[in-house]
Amino acid sequence: MKKADVITGVVLLVLSGFVIREAWMMPPSATFGPGSGFLPFWLGVLLAVLAVILLVTAWRREATEKDKKSPFPGAKAFIAIGSVLGGLAAYIVLLEVVGFVMDTFLYVAFLIGVVEREKWPLTLLVAVSTTAGLYIIFQVLLGVTLPSNMFGF
Repeated sequence: MKKADVITGVVLLVLSGFVIREAWMMPPSATFGPGSGFLPFWLGVLLAVLAVILLVTAWRREATEKDKKSPFPGAKAFIAIGSVLGGLAAYIVLLEVVGFVMDTFLYVAFLIGVVEREKWPLTLLVAVSTTAGLYIIFQVLLGVTLPSNMFGF
């Protein structure tokens, strides 16, 4: 996808220029080491180098039959993207109401069962294991207080 690589390279190059400019305004060094502008500046430089590499490789590559198609997703993909974003918005709104455990289970089940259209036994298995894993990591191991509902979960 030569056209998609060119578009991506240009967008990343513009983004890296913005990051470099903003990081340049931060102090590059502090009293005892690098300042707050050190890491963002060099990450912006790295992003610019990678964007230029992407642009050069896309420029040198011969166009194929795939390149004649539009690099943008079709209507079906936009519906899937909208579903994921809508589900994420619902997740955020319902987090304080139904709690982390139930909300995360419902969101993962929605993503896998509805958006990806997997079979429901696999969907439920992944939703339960993802929710349990996140709960164990954050609540049990790290001691982070997660939002809960009126039933305590």
